Amino acid sequence: MKQLIISIVLLCLATSSSILIAAEPNPNGFPSGTHYNLNIIGKSDSFTCPAQEYDDYGNPVYGNVVFVPENGEGAIYLASGKGRKAAAITELQATDPCAFDRDGATVKLPPNRNGYRVYARVLAKPTSEPSIGLFSSLYMVQDELGNDLMFLGLVTETGFETPTMTFTRKPGKSTAVDISGMFHWSGSVCYFSQPEGSFTLMNVCCTDANSDGVYEACQLPAEVEPVCGAGFSLIQAYCTSYTDEWIFNIADYVAMLMATDNKGVKLLQIRFYPN
Repeated sequence: MKQLIISIVLLCLATSSSILIAAEPNPNGFPSGTHYNLNIIGKSDSFTCPAQEYDDYGNPVYGNVVFVPENGEGAIYLASGKGRKAAAITELQATDPCAFDRDGATVKLPPNRNGYRVYARVLAKPTSEPSIGLFSSLYMVQDELGNDLMFLGLVTETGFETPTMTFTRKPGKSTAVDISGMFHWSGSVCYFSQPEGSFTLMNVCCTDANSDGVYEACQLPAEVEPVCGAGFSLIQAYCTSYTDEWIFNIADYVAMLMATDNKGVKLLQIRFYPN
């Protein structure tokens, strides 16, 4: 009986010890837990982006690496959302890993209605203390039918909580920092279908030449009759205001531009932790 009690006590102590160790912050600054990795690698101007790989069934194989100029500017379009189009994304995919061309790189992130905590750090040799700047901007906001709500003027952008970040590789250990504010956005969005939560109604005049629900243009109604001009129909829009919202929760499909200004950084690691 005494031996059994002693064994139980030792087991409890061992379990408590492991919990305490797991709760301690990682030396690299990244939190513990499930996450998606995105590695941004700086390459020289002579670098040739790798060709698309395919599996045995002819399906494209996507990695989690993006290549940007080691010295100069690059563009990474990060896409996700809360609609059916975004729901098809089940893992982080660098569908276009090359930020050297005019189209930039494209990364798709699995949707998560609770958002993510995002951390980043620079690695590689700290020769001459290289640095890389990241700049957030809203690029595309679409509803389920494919209406570009930004193009139609139905998005009022206040901005990101933290629109820019700069990382410098200094001698010694590199520690990750929280960059979640680069993905938190404030502003108002107007939809053609009723969203969840509170909203205000607004009348707009839109054109739909082939009656497919995708509008070619929208504008505010005139103050005098006729309310809408020729070719325009009066449409009711549902407008919602956001404050520091996870950027990909504001529409069915959203793309943000994460521009890079690199001055010699070889590797920037970004991790997305689901809330």
